[in-house]
Amino acid sequence: MKKNFSIIALLFTVISLAQNGKNIQFLVGTYTDSDSEGIYMYNFDKESFKFEKITSVFVKNPSYLTLSPDEKFLFSVSENDQNDSEVFSFSLDKKNGKIELISNQNTFGGAPCYVMYDSDNKNVMTSNYTGGNISVFPVTENGSLKKISQNIPFEKHSHLHSAQLSPDKKRILAADLGTDEIYSFQMKKGKLHRVLNEGIKLPKGTGPRHFAFSSDGKFLYVLGELSRKIFVFSCKNNKCAEIQLITTDDFHDGKGAADIHINPNGKFLYASNRLVNDGIAIFSIQKSGKLEKIGYEPTKKHPRNFAITSDGKYMFVASRDENSVQVFEIQKNGLLELKTELSIPKPVCIQFLK
Repeated sequence: MKKNFSIIALLFTVISLAQNGKNIQFLVGTYTDSDSEGIYMYNFDKESFKFEKITSVFVKNPSYLTLSPDEKFLFSVSENDQNDSEVFSFSLDKKNGKIELISNQNTFGGAPCYVMYDSDNKNVMTSNYTGGNISVFPVTENGSLKKISQNIPFEKHSHLHSAQLSPDKKRILAADLGTDEIYSFQMKKGKLHRVLNEGIKLPKGTGPRHFAFSSDGKFLYVLGELSRKIFVFSCKNNKCAEIQLITTDDFHDGKGAADIHINPNGKFLYASNRLVNDGIAIFSIQKSGKLEKIGYEPTKKHPRNFAITSDGKYMFVASRDENSVQVFEIQKNGLLELKTELSIPKPVCIQFLK
């Protein structure tokens, strides 16, 4: 009887903690050329700053992850060579801590480094870096990936690095690091159609990698991996005009800018740099949409990806080359304060669960 009472008490405690938002559940994608277990699921306790591993599932080099809006399904790339590059779908059971494989498909393009899910059209899309193409896969109601429905090639020197829906979901934009372009697509009858007069041509050597929209879609921020600069665009009617160009740091000859995100409160923008002066560049966002540099936070080596919690209070930084996920508390002024870190083999992608 005493044992049963203890179990019941523990259950009530877990429920209470979840309801009070004490825990943050998150996923980590990794490179698996060392001793990584692939995709990890963790709990983070915001009071004790302690981590608890929930489960893991092996996929070779799951370098980018994304979720369906209801979080029933998880999608992952497998960033490998041309012949064995794949995209995977999994069922996700947060309550019981389970991730189970549903299906996988070949991307027909090497080194898929980004995956997105268009829930309105039930399509998964991968951006393939060495393949220089975008792959589109219809998704069934049970999360299974159908065979590739579109294989969209670009130029000889193309390196597709990311693709995102615009805030109004009327366009899909894709960054091509190799040709210094942002492509614009419209979805019609389940197929992507390129809109040529809406694309953005950037200066040679920019290397657009990731980008972020303001929540109202009025501004677009494009991070150049090779230039370590952020291009700010004012957007209207699916066309964007440049209004600012700003550097992320003083290492003008350094390459390796990686990720870019806006705090959910819309007041601050962050961008990560690798290879030299590794860290997070911090900007305040003005009413005009332009950026003002307010700080720089050093991190461990190679912060390839980072993510901000939905309440805007924490930033988790995946520093690949020092096998670390660092947790920073975001201050009211937008600056970062390191709180703790998690040791994990070659982390390269973080996704929070609701």
